[in-house]
Formats: sequence, C-alpha cells, structure tokens
Amino acid sequence: KTGNIPVLEKLVNLPFGGQTPFTAEVVYVNKSVINMTWGTPAPIQIEDPKYHITLGVRAFGNYNIKVIDSKSFVNTVVGTQHKFDHDGVDKLLKPMVVTRLSDFISEVVLKNGVPITQISQHLEEASSAGKTKTQPDFQKYGLEVVDFFIQSINFDQNDPNFQKIQKVLTDKFEIETMGNMYQQKRMLDIGEAAANNPGGSAGEGMSAGMGLGMGMNMAGMMANMMGQNQGGAKPAGEDATARLAKLKSLLDGGLITQEEFDTKKKDILNSI
Repeated sequence: KTGNIPVLEKLVNLPFGGQTPFTAEVVYVNKSVINMTWGTPAPIQIEDPKYHITLGVRAFGNYNIKVIDSKSFVNTVVGTQHKFDHDGVDKLLKPMVVTRLSDFISEVVLKNGVPITQISQHLEEASSAGKTKTQPDFQKYGLEVVDFFIQSINFDQNDPNFQKIQKVLTDKFEIETMGNMYQQKRMLDIGEAAANNPGGSAGEGMSAGMGLGMGMNMAGMMANMMGQNQGGAKPAGEDATARLAKLKSLLDGGLITQEEFDTKKKDILNSI
C-alpha cells in the first residue's frame, strides 16, 4: 500500500514538490519455466569410491527451473537491483550445480558398484540424483528444479590415475573371460621380457614360466592317460593350477586382499 489518499493527494504532495512521499516499486517476476545450461569450467577432482583413486572429471548439461516463491526470489536474489535477467541467474546458480557434482556422481557409483570411469552408462540415474541433490539449494531462492540433465561426463585420457583404473578393469576382464588363455598370455609376456633381457630378472621369470608350462603340459599328459582309464575325468591338480594362477593375478591386480588370497589358496589346495 502506498498510503496515497484520493482527493487529498495534491494537498499532501505540496510540501514535497508535488511528488507523493508514499512511493512503491513494482517488480515483475517471470514464473515460466526457464532453461539453463551448466558445465565445469575446469576438471573437478572426485575420488573413485570403489578404487579410492582421485580423477579429474569434466561434465556439462542443462536444467529447467521456475520461480515458485516470488517473495523469496526477490528478497534473496534480486535485492536492490533494478534488473536481474537470465545471465544474472546463471552466474548465481551454476556454481551451486558444479559444487554438488561430486555428490551425485559418487552416489550413483556407490549404488551400482561400478568405477567412476563407467558413470556414463548411468547418465539417466545420475541426472535424477542431480535433481534431488540441487533441489534444496534452489528452494532457498524461491526456485524449483523442474528437470535436470547430464549430457556428458568425461575424463582426461592421459591422466595416470585414469589409465591405472582402466588397466585394472582390463586385467579383470581378461581373467574372467579368457581363463587359461590369460595364463598363456602372461607366459608369453614373461618370454618376451626374457628375450629382451636374457641376463636380468626377466630371465628368471621366464625360467619360472617355462617350469610352470612344463608342469601344466605334464599335467595335460597325465590327464589324457587318466582319461583313457577313467572315462576322461579332469585331474584336480590341473584345475587347481589354473585356479591358483587366476587367484594370484587377482591379488597382483589389487582386486582382492592378501587375507582373501591366503584363505582361497588354502581352500584350493585342500580340494586337491
């Protein structure tokens, strides 16, 4: 209310140079849905909750907002400014989104039990988490997040930590899908290293690899002999050797602990 009184208005205004002392400001607030974009100006350092390795993450996307509480919006955002447009809102809100980025990415990674490098396979779920995480921050300004989208999440391919995680995943894939072929690959790697350095430790590794190979070949010969007498039953020793080799690879790759390795090793040896 301005306090202006009809008829008496001119008399009241005389001491004030003909201008009313009861002024008022009219603020127009656009309450339609507005589309905003967001992105990381620089990589955000996020720790992979599965492997505890820190990676630089870049991401971008967009979100839709609308004003649901005009009074809160004007008091907390507009203030004494005569104009507060799209760019002003963007500068205010974008840092809040980027700050919450690590929270909702880590949440999705933990929930699905995947390394952070595979988060792109769960963009829809990460977008939903992003909306949930940013909503309380926006509500303080009288705003509501209508939609939130992550369009892309990427990493520096040359980052040593990124390459470390990729190597662990590759080794794990080889162990799980290639079985004995992985053992042969490891033996070939040892042989190649020994050929490049006959007098070094790689040569000793080759000798050990050859010994393992001979042992496995002998086990195979025994399997054929026993197969003729026992209907082709697979010797437990050969299976145990393969399982022990896989178990050692898992330990070397950091996928299991030393305690888990020792326990499983004991179980395998007891089964022979």
